Amino acid sequence: METAQAGWYPDPSGDATKLRYWDGERWTDDYADAQPNAQAAPQPTPTPQQPSATQPVATPTYYPQAQPVANDSDRGLRLAAFILCIVSTVAVCWAIIPLAWMIPMTVHCYGIYKGTKANTTGFGVCTLIFVSLIGGILLLISKKDR
Repeated sequence: METAQAGWYPDPSGDATKLRYWDGERWTDDYADAQPNAQAAPQPTPTPQQPSATQPVATPTYYPQAQPVANDSDRGLRLAAFILCIVSTVAVCWAIIPLAWMIPMTVHCYGIYKGTKANTTGFGVCTLIFVSLIGGILLLISKKDR
């Protein structure tokens, strides 16, 4: 099956005011405003083929997907990590520069707790280094979404 080339395409969620970047394999987290007077970017269209028994039908994976939390202990670890991120952000609010990364990371940590953002090892390590030592460790021992 032929895949669409990497590039900016209309957001697959249906928001006509946004463009989203397709890297050739999957949608990324990169968004851009759609220009109202500019020509619409071409949609990634699959070649018209009849699926056969030996040819699997591929559907693109949209990221980020809601990730259900596996069990109560993971949910508790993620909640504790989020609370520690808030405490750490409030504790250093007197230093303006760290807030530039602490606030967005705390918001992302809330998304991990709610299941709307993926819990990755990289984010756990960044939380450990830049926001909260214990919160980062809790995210690292919590179940990874990918």
